[in-house]
Amino acid sequence: MRTLLLAILVVIASPLGCARGSRGPADPPEDQVWLEPAALERGGVRVDRAAVQDLPQHVTASGRIDFDDLHVTHVFSPVTGRISRVLAQPGQKIRKGSPLVRILSPDVGAAFSDVVKAHADLLAAEADFDRQRRLAAVQANTQRDVEAAEDTYRKAEAEYNRAREKARLLHSGDGQGVTQEYTLVSYLDGEVIARNVNPGQEVQGQYSGGQSVELFTVGDIGRVWIMADVAAEDLPKVRLGAELCARVIAYPDRVFHGKVEWISDTLDPALRTAKVRASVDNPGDALKPGMYAQVEIDTGSRRAVAVPKGAVTRIAGQTFVWVRAGSRPEGQTVFQRRLVRARGDAGDSTEIDDGVAAGDEVVVEGSVSADAAIGEAVLTRAQLEHGGIEIGRAVAVDLPDAVTLDGRFAFDDLRVTHVFSPVTGRVTRVLARPGERVRRGAPLAAIVSPDVGAALSDVVKAESDVAQAEHEFRRQKELFEARAAARKDLEAAESTYKKARAELERARAKTRLLREGQVDRVAQEFVLTAPIDGEIVARAVSPGMEVQGQYSGASNAVELFTIGDTSKLWVLADAYEVDVPRIHEGDPVEIRVPALPGRTLRGTIDWISDVLDPQLRTVKVRCEIENADRQLKPEMYQSVTVQVAGREVVTVPRSALLRVGDQNVVLVAKAERPDGRVAFERRVVVADEGRAHGPITVQSGVAPGERVVVRGAILVLGAF
Repeated sequence: MRTLLLAILVVIASPLGCARGSRGPADPPEDQVWLEPAALERGGVRVDRAAVQDLPQHVTASGRIDFDDLHVTHVFSPVTGRISRVLAQPGQKIRKGSPLVRILSPDVGAAFSDVVKAHADLLAAEADFDRQRRLAAVQANTQRDVEAAEDTYRKAEAEYNRAREKARLLHSGDGQGVTQEYTLVSYLDGEVIARNVNPGQEVQGQYSGGQSVELFTVGDIGRVWIMADVAAEDLPKVRLGAELCARVIAYPDRVFHGKVEWISDTLDPALRTAKVRASVDNPGDALKPGMYAQVEIDTGSRRAVAVPKGAVTRIAGQTFVWVRAGSRPEGQTVFQRRLVRARGDAGDSTEIDDGVAAGDEVVVEGSVSADAAIGEAVLTRAQLEHGGIEIGRAVAVDLPDAVTLDGRFAFDDLRVTHVFSPVTGRVTRVLARPGERVRRGAPLAAIVSPDVGAALSDVVKAESDVAQAEHEFRRQKELFEARAAARKDLEAAESTYKKARAELERARAKTRLLREGQVDRVAQEFVLTAPIDGEIVARAVSPGMEVQGQYSGASNAVELFTIGDTSKLWVLADAYEVDVPRIHEGDPVEIRVPALPGRTLRGTIDWISDVLDPQLRTVKVRCEIENADRQLKPEMYQSVTVQVAGREVVTVPRSALLRVGDQNVVLVAKAERPDGRVAFERRVVVADEGRAHGPITVQSGVAPGERVVVRGAILVLGAF
C-alpha cells in the first residue's frame, strides 16, 4: 500500500499531475471559461436558447395491477357433495359454459324432487280452484270456499316457482336428477387462473348454509385495470379521460398506456388517497394482477422557462448549466457556470425555476473547457507511457443465463384427496394404516351412524307411501270411471301419488350416495372407502372417535384421511416479479434438493400463474417430476434453476474496475485530440461481481466498444 501511494504521488508530481497547469494573472474567474474559436470547434460545442414552453405536467402515484372485475369470476359450488371428476387444468383456456368439475350431491335429487312435489300440489290446487269457481257460478258453494281455494292455489304456484327456480340454477350447471351429479361450469370466457379442488373432496354448497370455499378462479387478463392511489392534494388535478402511463418493475423499459375512467368519491381514511382507475391493454399477458406499478397521470401543461435536457449537469447535489456570456476583446467566447433550480424533466426539456432566463444561450453539447471538462482528466501521450497506462475496450458477449428460485415439492392435486365422513357417527373400526397402498374403493374406516338408518328408513317409508298412494290412486280412478267418486277425490289421490314417488326418488338418491361407501343395513354401519388409488399419506382417526358428517350440515367436519400418489410430484417455485418476463412455459429446469446432496433432477415448466401472491410478491411456477423411488417427499424444499434465453452483456477486464468509496468506477477514454492528448471520464457503473474469475459484467454505465483503462487505472484516478 505504501508503495502504491508513493507511485500515485510521483505521478501527480510528474507531468501527469500537472496537466491543468497553474492559474496566471490573465486566467478567467473560477466560474468562467474563455475559449478560442479553435477550442470551440475542438470541443464540439453546440448551444441552444432557454425558452418559455408549454411543458406537460403530471401527477405521480403508486398503483397496482388488478383484474377487470367484469372479466374474472370466483367459482363456488352451489351444492353440497363429493367431487367425482376434475375437468379443468390451471392455465387452460376455456369458454363460457365449459365444465370445470363434477359433484355427486344429494341436493340435486332433493331439488328435482321438490319440483315434482310442488308441481303435483299446484295441479291439485288449480283443479280445486277451478271446481270451486264453477260451483260458485251455479251458487252451489260460498264465496269463502272460492277465496280459500284461490289462496291455496296462489301458494302452490309460488312454491312451484321457487322449486323450479332452484332446479333451474342446477340446470345452469347441467344437474342430472338420475345420477345425482352436478356439473359446475364456467360463467365466462377466460383462463383457469387458480384451482383449489381435488378428486374425492367433500364440498359445501352456498345454498345449503355451509361454509363454502372457492374452487376455481377464472379470468381474462387480456385487458386489466390499473388502480392508482392519488394523494388528496393532487386529486383536483386529475380528470376523467386523462392519459395515464404505468411502469412495473418486471418491464423497466416498457410503458403501458390507458385513460382515467373512474375516480373514487371517497378517500382512504388511513392513506389519505383516492382510487383512480384506468383500463390498459395487456398484450401477451405481461401484466399480472397483484403487480405494483408507478403511475403518471397527465394533468395538462403550463408555461415555464425550460432548457434542453442535455444542458443540465448535476454534480455533488448541485445543478448547473453553462451559459454563453459574451466575448472578450481578444476574440475569446466567455462561458459562465450558473447554479440553477430545476423543477424536473418534461420530455426532452428540463423546467428551470431560477438561474436562467428566457433567451439565454446554454451549452447543450460538447466541452466548454480549454483543457478538461468538469469530471475529466486530460493526459498527454508521454504521461500515458510514463505511467504504463493501457487502454482496452468494453466488449459485448452473449452470456448463458439462468434464474434461481426457491421452491417445494407438492402433490399433483389430481393425485391427492382429502377424505371426510359424509355421515355423523362413531368410528368403530380403522381399516387402513399410514403408508399402505390402497385401490379406489378400498375400506378405510367403519362408522356406526344414525344417518345410515335414517336414510334406509326413509327409503322404506317412501316405498310404503308410494305403494299406498298408488293403490288409492287406482281405486279412485276406478270409482270415478264407475261414477262412484268425485273428480276432486281422483285429483287428490293423483297428487299424493306423484309426491310419494318424488319423495322415494329423493330418498333413493341419498342412499345411492351413501353406497359410494359400503352400508350395513342391520348394524347401521357405513364403511368409508378410498375415492382414488394411492397411498395413505396421513390418518387422523381413531376407534371410538365421534365424527361430523358433511351431508348433515355440520360446519366442523374434520379430514380423516389423506390419500395421495407420490410417483409424480409437482415442483412449485416462487419467481419474483422482476424475473417474470424471463421465464416461459417450456423452459428447462434443474432441481437440487438439500436432503439428497449430489442429485440433480430435471424437468420442464408447464404452468406459470397469472396472479402475484399478495404477501410474497411472487408468481407460482410449476413443473412435474418423476418420483418412482419415492425418495422425494411433498413439502421438501429445493433450489430450482431455470435455464432462460441468453442475453447480451457488456464486459470489461477485471483490472478496469475500481472501488471508490461505496461506488464501482470505470475510467473511460474519449477520442484522442488533435494534439495527441486523451481525456478520461470517470463513470459510475453497476457491475456483477458474482464470478470469481474472468471479465466483469457491467450492467450499466459503459457501452460496447468504449475504451476503458485496463492497466494503471489507479494512477489516472489521481489526476481527477
